[in-house]
Amino acid sequence: MRCRILLTILCAGVACAGQDSPVTGQYLEDRSSRVYGCPCEFSSEYASLGREAVVAWNIESGQYQKVSLAGLRLAAVLAGKFTLSDAATLRRSVLFADSGAPALQREVGLAWLRSRYGDLLGQVLSVRAAPIEFALDADSASLRVGDLLTLRMRRANPAEETESWAFLLFDPLTKLTSATLGTTLHTESAGTDLGIRWIREEAAITGYYGRFSQP
Repeated sequence: MRCRILLTILCAGVACAGQDSPVTGQYLEDRSSRVYGCPCEFSSEYASLGREAVVAWNIESGQYQKVSLAGLRLAAVLAGKFTLSDAATLRRSVLFADSGAPALQREVGLAWLRSRYGDLLGQVLSVRAAPIEFALDADSASLRVGDLLTLRMRRANPAEETESWAFLLFDPLTKLTSATLGTTLHTESAGTDLGIRWIREEAAITGYYGRFSQP
């Protein structure tokens, strides 16, 4: 009897290990317009800027289609017909999956990304495997995708970096469990199928970093 009970417990454990579970981890985004600023910046940038963004996920735990996604890093470059802060604007994207991850994990991770963030990504023009470096702590975040994309960001300090009448212009592009305003120090995107080259050196509060959880 004791052996039967033990066998039942072990089988249940194996079954649970194969079931899907919420995918959680770290998130980073940078946009080509300020997300915190003055009314004048809002009125000028909303019409002409904010059409590009870099987003990235560093998955720490979770399973999809019975495959563990822990350790997988994903990134995307977005380009919209109008500002991406308008959820209804048409947008295109190029996706990247970490080339250091197993092929099956990359494939399933990209399927998870499309299923959970399809509205954010819009029309996916291409998918590439490339080495992805992702670092995030309480005060800074950075991203590097091969020689195609680099991003450095630190925690924003609106009281010192903006005027007293500045305010929050835009929330993150996707729902997060925690979010920190980021001041981007450098961002550069080149060589993607979007046909754009995006370089920004000016320090500005143009993004967020934090944590996500998706079923």
